[in-house]
Formats: sequence, C-alpha cells, structure tokens
Amino acid sequence: MKNRQIGKRLLCVFFCIASLFVFCIPASAEENPIPSMQEASAVYFYHIESDQIVGTKNETVQVSAGSSVKIMAGLIACERLAGHLQEEVMVTKSMVSGVVGHRLNLKSGDYLTVEHLLYSAVCSSYNDAFYVLAHTVSGSTEAFVELMNQKARELGLENTFFTDPSGIDDGSVTTANDVAKLALKAYENPLYLQMCGTERCAVKVSGESRTIYNRNAMIFSRDTTKYYNSSCIGMSAGSTTKGGHCVVSLTRKNNETYLCVVLGATETTDTEYGYVVANRLSDWAFRSYAYREILSPEKVVCTLPVTVSDLTSEVKVCTKESLSAYLPKGSEEEIEYSIRLMYSELEAPVEADTLVGYVTVFYQGRALGTLPLYTTEGAERSSIVSSLKAIKSLTTSRPVLAGLIFFVVAIAAWVTVETVITIRRRHRWDKYFSQKMELPPDLMRENHRRRP
Repeated sequence: MKNRQIGKRLLCVFFCIASLFVFCIPASAEENPIPSMQEASAVYFYHIESDQIVGTKNETVQVSAGSSVKIMAGLIACERLAGHLQEEVMVTKSMVSGVVGHRLNLKSGDYLTVEHLLYSAVCSSYNDAFYVLAHTVSGSTEAFVELMNQKARELGLENTFFTDPSGIDDGSVTTANDVAKLALKAYENPLYLQMCGTERCAVKVSGESRTIYNRNAMIFSRDTTKYYNSSCIGMSAGSTTKGGHCVVSLTRKNNETYLCVVLGATETTDTEYGYVVANRLSDWAFRSYAYREILSPEKVVCTLPVTVSDLTSEVKVCTKESLSAYLPKGSEEEIEYSIRLMYSELEAPVEADTLVGYVTVFYQGRALGTLPLYTTEGAERSSIVSSLKAIKSLTTSRPVLAGLIFFVVAIAAWVTVETVITIRRRHRWDKYFSQKMELPPDLMRENHRRRP
C-alpha cells in the first residue's frame, strides 16, 4: 500500500516537472506561423519602425483597386487644400451629378468649409464629397483623375491606374505593394492621418449641423463591435462589386506600428473578411513580435590568437554597442553572424579596444545590422618569447636567407673552379710524361739483381 502511494506521488511530481518543462520551452517561429490570408486576393503586411515586411500574398499581382482609390484622392486633397481649410465651397450640379453609393447627399446650392468637406471624404468616405473635392482642386473630375495618375507615377506606383476619385467606377487597378507605398505616403501627412483616424465629428452643410462617423469599422461602428480594434489609428475601408472588400489599416501598440493592406476580400451576409484578415494579422503580430537584443558589449563574438606573449594565447573580441531587431519569438536559432577580421592573429603587446574587424547579423538572409569589433582586453609582450621570435625572424628574414644562398653559391663556385684548375694541371703533367723511356741494359740488370 505504501509503495503504491509513493509511486503515485512520484508520478505526480514527474508530471508537474514535465509540465513546467513544456511551458518553459520557448515557442519557435514555426510553432507560431503567420495566420491565414486565404479570404483575400492580395495582402501586404508591414512593420513601419523596422522597415520590415512581415507577410504578403500576391502583393505584385494587379487587382481591382476598389475603395483604396480614396486614399490617393484624399491625400491629394489634403496636400492641395491644407492652407484653405476655412474657405467655403459651393456645391454645383455638375459636381454631384450621377454620383451613387455611400453619399452625404450633397446637392446643388449646398455650401460647407473645405475642412468639413475633407472630413466627410477622408473620415466618412462619402462618394459625393470626393467628387466635390475633385472639382475644387482641379476644376473637373477628369483633370483630378489625371492628377491622381500623375501622383501615382511620382510615387513609383508602376502597376496602378485610376479612373475615378472614389472607386465606385470600379475600373481602377493596383497591387497590394503599390497601395502600401501610397498608404505610407499618406501616413506622413499629418492632416490626412488625423482625419482618417477620427471616430466621429460634427460638420455643417449649408449651416445645418450633422454628425458624421468613420466608415472604417476597425475604428468605429454604431451597429457592432466585432471588427473594432482599439489599436487602429486610421486609414480606409470599403467595398465595391468588382474590387470586393478592401481594408487598409494602421495599428499601433507600444510605439510599434503595422500597416496592413487587404484587397479583394470576400464578403458574406454577416462577415466582411477584409476586417477579419486585417485584425487577425495585427493581433498575431503584436502577440508574436518584439524587439530583441541580438548583440551586446557583454557578448563575446569570437577570439583572436595572440603571439609573443607568455601570459595569454588569445584575446576576446566584442562590440561596443548593442544591436536590437524586431523579430518573432523563438527566432534566435535562425540568426546568423558573418565575421570579417582584419587580422588572423595579433602580436603582443595588444591594447584593449583595438579595432580588429566587423560583424554582420542576418535573419532569414536579411541583414539586420553591422557593428565594429574590438578587443576587450590587452596582452603584454614576453621578453624571452620576443627574443626567440626575433632570432627566428632574423634567421628567416629575406636578407639573411639571401646572404646564406649567396655564401653557398660562392663556395660551390669556388670548389668548382678549384676542381677544374686541378684537373687541368694533372692533364698537363700527364701529357708531359706521356712518352715513357726505357732503362739502359746495365741498369735493367742491376734492377733485376735487387729483386728478391
């Protein structure tokens, strides 16, 4: 019985430890992938502060521009009319004739200030307000559309062409990549950003006060809050028959800002998937991404060998600065370092803070930054090792080697010359005694007697 109780306790302890271990394991990028974008035709999702594209889908494929047209029209109007906000505009029949869809119901003879007209267009996305702005800026709809296309060329929107100032014509085309460029330009305009992020405001039309509301349900919705996003600070939303549901949103938390472009999203009787995709992506990003310190002065990047020192054989190499990047959680294993050193080894004495090279940090092939590398410590020179190295250097130096080679060659030449001279002398003597003389008979006999 006691053994069973002990076994149960041990099993419980094991499961507790295992659970803690599982929860302590950091989530990798693969375990927290980017959410689905299947309900949209094209998507561009971008982190502004780090200039980082977080996710895309068909971003360079040309699609119907839909309601994203209104960003260009609103931006041009804000740029051209910013100095005339309190001037009044008189509405004529030609300005609003034939305008359909979402309207402020402006009619010939109505008057309102430029400021209220801009709010009606940029904040509430009224189609007739955009047409009145087009005539106010350029004198006609056609001239304003030409101005829109000229601005597109200036911004490098190579796959964008506009046919009307509000998108209801449904003939304009663009790409998610181009809309992102346009939206970033609009983001830089304080007047446009203020108006597109306003929840509601009061405007006067012919002296009559009206309250208008932002048409972007991520910013404000009178009927439901299912698309509302408290981090959304503005931009544009709407739908057309050909373009589908289009949402361009700016969301910000803790000074981190995301731009999300959703084009051609599907719609059902109860769901507008442009909002769904935009909210899905921004919620995931704020939950999954954060600034992470990749390099710090305390982190040893590498070591360098040191010669002529009997106290140390290497010195540590670090950066003097920190390098941080906006990355997903669990991305540490995907970070790579490219180290470029100026020396293969250092000769003592070595001083601390000696520049020895550079390190570049990469994440998924994208360079995050480059920092210089310095030695963190010094190394003293050894007198004995220095003397031995000096002797070695002397014996292996070019002048000494050249002298030794010259000496060997000179000795070899001298031996060769002496040998040749000796051979020649012997040759002359041999030639001189080449004729042998015979002894006289009496000497030959004497010589014969002496033999034993």
